Amino acid sequence: MNHVLDTSVIAKGLIEPRRKKQDSILKEQLRIYKTASLIMDQVNNKEIRLVVPSIALVEIAAVAARLTGKDKRGIQASSYVRKHGNIIHDTSFLNEAVKIAAKIHVSGFDSIFIACAKLTDSTLITDDKTMHDAAISLGIDSKLLREINV
Repeated sequence: MNHVLDTSVIAKGLIEPRRKKQDSILKEQLRIYKTASLIMDQVNNKEIRLVVPSIALVEIAAVAARLTGKDKRGIQASSYVRKHGNIIHDTSFLNEAVKIAAKIHVSGFDSIFIACAKLTDSTLITDDKTMHDAAISLGIDSKLLREINV
């Protein structure tokens, strides 16, 4: 089954939380990390097929580098997505993304990921509630990472 993973999910599955304080925030971050890591394991084991728009390669590099403070980690995360993902070039569904952005007023990146899920008949998994709700409103199968129980 095809799954479009938002970069929030990929990043949370590849990068452990860095919070030092032992509190309820860290506990929740670790729970989400575990869930996202299990999803990434399913990608590795080819139990689910990762589908992402090409812009995800750039976005995951930025997110991973920002979260870790290491340029190299950003490049590694992007290489991981390139290796394990079925990359869909954004130009093939640009018109659909424009329609989605105009109709439901989501960000440009969100509209691209939603259009990718719609046109590849994929389940969208994100940790962005606004993106999730927008996808649901369009009839797209979407799951919110923080609501997935493993």
